[in-house]
Amino acid sequence: VHFSNPKVQASIAANTYVISGPNETKPLTDLLPGIMNQLGPDNIDHLKQIADNISNSNNVSIASKPNINDDEEVPDLIENFEDVSKL
Repeated sequence: VHFSNPKVQASIAANTYVISGPNETKPLTDLLPGIMNQLGPDNIDHLKQIADNISNSNNVSIASKPNINDDEEVPDLIENFEDVSKL
């Protein structure tokens, strides 16, 4: 989510923060050029490591993704819970 003119509100006591304003959903590839200008050389190396880790984990997760049709069957309802609640 990208905020073009964000407003930040905070309640430190409740550990709650709100970011509001005009927003739109953009892919990370569209936002990356603006992010790269703000990073130093150490952060760019760290970003490359994160990208490699994500790439490797996506390859593993795609191969190990379970089949959607392998779900267990839901058992039939045996009792009427409304009758039990009236006791």
